[in-house]
Amino acid sequence: MNKYLKFNLSGGGTTLVPIGSGAYAELATTTEVKIFSCDSVGHHYSLTTTGATFDMITAIQEACIQGAQTSWVHAVVEVNIPLGQTVASAAVTAFA
Repeated sequence: MNKYLKFNLSGGGTTLVPIGSGAYAELATTTEVKIFSCDSVGHHYSLTTTGATFDMITAIQEACIQGAQTSWVHAVVEVNIPLGQTVASAAVTAFA
């Protein structure tokens, strides 16, 4: 059963990022967080952020753990974005 991380976007709406067999989050800058899937070597998910710190990476990692520990009927796990940090958008970025 596929599991997904749910991000609430600062402009409204949500976006889902698949966890798959596992995911790794990287704090690229305060304005970009990259999420790499263990299931893909051809792309990553790029989150456009405001004020991102390592606390956001920790929140993503905690959501991945929660997703792995929950029943298959709970496919979506919301990421609790730390106070003062936002996610504006998400995109799939192919490796060049």
